Amino acid sequence: MKLPHPRIALCLAAWLLAALGAGAQPAPPPAPWEWRSGDLALRGNLQAQAWSYSMRGAWWNLAAASAPTFDPDRSFGELWLNPMLSGTYALGGAGQAYGGLSVGFSKTLSSDVFDYRNAGAVLLENAFVGVRGKTGEGLGYDVSVGRQLFTLGTGMLLTAGTINGYDWGAGASTPRKSWARTAIGRLSQGEFTGQAFVLEPSEVPQAYTDTRLQGVSLEWARAKVGKAGLAWITAPKSSAVYPGDLAPLAFIENGREGLKTWHGWLDAVRLLPAAPTLGVRAEFAQQRNTITRVGGQRDAMKAQAWLLGASYWAQTWWLAPRFSFHVARFSGDKPDTATFERFDPLYWGNGLDNWWFGANGAYALINSNVRAQRFIVDAYASQRDILQFQFVRASADQLNSAVQFGQGVRFDGGDLLVGVPTAHLSDEYYLQYARVISPALVAIAYVSRSVPGAGVKAIATQPTRPWTTLGLGLTANF
Repeated sequence: MKLPHPRIALCLAAWLLAALGAGAQPAPPPAPWEWRSGDLALRGNLQAQAWSYSMRGAWWNLAAASAPTFDPDRSFGELWLNPMLSGTYALGGAGQAYGGLSVGFSKTLSSDVFDYRNAGAVLLENAFVGVRGKTGEGLGYDVSVGRQLFTLGTGMLLTAGTINGYDWGAGASTPRKSWARTAIGRLSQGEFTGQAFVLEPSEVPQAYTDTRLQGVSLEWARAKVGKAGLAWITAPKSSAVYPGDLAPLAFIENGREGLKTWHGWLDAVRLLPAAPTLGVRAEFAQQRNTITRVGGQRDAMKAQAWLLGASYWAQTWWLAPRFSFHVARFSGDKPDTATFERFDPLYWGNGLDNWWFGANGAYALINSNVRAQRFIVDAYASQRDILQFQFVRASADQLNSAVQFGQGVRFDGGDLLVGVPTAHLSDEYYLQYARVISPALVAIAYVSRSVPGAGVKAIATQPTRPWTTLGLGLTANF
């Protein structure tokens, strides 16, 4: 059994990091370098990021129990450089061959929140080829293989194809996203797209799980309205462990292997003619499997997750504010049943507006055994100046059941318990300012303060502290 690295005992699933400062950014500008010759076209781009973080009270001071030497007050920086080359070649008829190649340079300056110092790596980020086009009947096709990006729906389960942090660095900004190996086939007709996919994540040696995912999906999408879809995903191979009854003393080995998931999503606006800027979201995931506990007992796994949300954009108001509210639940394991109910969030992500619930709290609460309520206000001081405020309340779905910040192991009346005895985990307040300097250059500044709730305080062996982060970033796409 592969146990987590001791320096990250605070978070057993640290490779599912919540990116800080994940506000909306403009699409990359046209390539600054382009070369054409007949049917061949080549383009060059450069993506770069520089981030500075200053944290106080990291992990709500829970590290005092398992890592007394860990300093909860720290400052560090992160750098990212990604030169990209892409190309297309026109085939006969309406077809086109395409491909992409890029190398990612990542670096952490000083010691990050997981206590990795000056880590960094130079790794292949993208390397893929494909062919796409339309048949004479208007049926679209797209087949590709290689190392590339892939997101399903809004990113609830499949989006973060690469593990960031550890010896690769950049664990807070999480710039790497591409899957290590993919085979993706798509057929489209009008507003409908069906696809089949096989994915393998890019994993650091310290957190290697040898996972393979495969599945199919069908999505309807209409410009300026939104999308809805349904997918089926399975994991035919994986050594990823699940926390057991006495975590961290007992783990369910190969817990993910054989996992089957149904996933559906709806994200749309303009459904009501009288309120064209009213948006709705509804998402769910249902998981089934059979797990083998430490003593050899085989039990059924039945887990679920869902999100409901609504938004309204008051475009005629001062600052044109957009209000959003989301309620989400990710099931935890019920201590008094033989069934294993703990939800596996797989490779979630896609930003603070989607599946990262809190710029600080999401480091520790990784969309499993947690309930979240999130209120967002986006305000537009100008076309170049964007403000965002978020409030996120997080609570445990199941008491005395494993959560992802050191598991909260404690004795109670002679019994060994995990998780928290009280549901409230944290309240987080987040304020961000983004300045669009140019279509290619965006500056971001934010402050986030996560206040520990009664559940976190109940398991702490030392006084808890609010977790405050100040972040400054500059992102460029040339």
